[in-house]
Amino acid sequence: MNLKFLGRGSAFNPKEGNTSAYFIDNNQLFLIDCGETVFEKLVDSDLLKNIDSINLMITHTHSDHVGSLGTLVTYSYFILGKPLYIVMKRRAKHLIYIEKILQGFGCTPAMYNYVDEDQYDNKFSNFQSIRYIETSHCDVLSCYGLLFKTLNGLVYYSGDTRDIETIKSFITSGKNIDRLYVDTTTANFSNNVHLYIETLKKQIPEEFKSKVFCMHFNNDQCIIEAKSAGFNVVEIQNGKR
Repeated sequence: MNLKFLGRGSAFNPKEGNTSAYFIDNNQLFLIDCGETVFEKLVDSDLLKNIDSINLMITHTHSDHVGSLGTLVTYSYFILGKPLYIVMKRRAKHLIYIEKILQGFGCTPAMYNYVDEDQYDNKFSNFQSIRYIETSHCDVLSCYGLLFKTLNGLVYYSGDTRDIETIKSFITSGKNIDRLYVDTTTANFSNNVHLYIETLKKQIPEEFKSKVFCMHFNNDQCIIEAKSAGFNVVEIQNGKR
């Protein structure tokens, strides 16, 4: 499953836009995260036209991942008149934060619906299931990656993470891996909250590098280094749908 991207930058790299991925299945938009720059990209690309519903997955509640959430919810309700579903893991730890953010934006429960991840099982052509995978990003927030089971193999979207062990576990599982979308940074400091590019170089076997798609870049140098290491680099989707 090939994810398309509205942005591929970290919170402090506005040049690349906030990292957000999407795909369309059965005329429904599936959107991963909704940061400050995302709503404008959705409108400019016409992605919100001629769809039946929006299915939103939220990896965590840093503003570069939820900053457009209130605008998207109210736009879907008042302008599009289309349902918006927030796909959640049962008893997800970040649900309480999402609810508070929506309340703060003035979004009422009538404007959106929560749907458990397993309600999407075996209903779409791009994937057979979606599962939230808890990961480690920062100590004060609950954060998740996303695992899609597809006919071509597993697709993992790391979200923001400093956890290389989850990625290594997929590689060593013996399961068919289609793609690994991985948070990548050139920043290197104690208690780093993102995956250092040198760690990826050392921990990802050569034969798996073609399956790794780097994202959430902190600067141009990170993009250069990811390419030179043999990893793929996600590209921002331009133009209309």
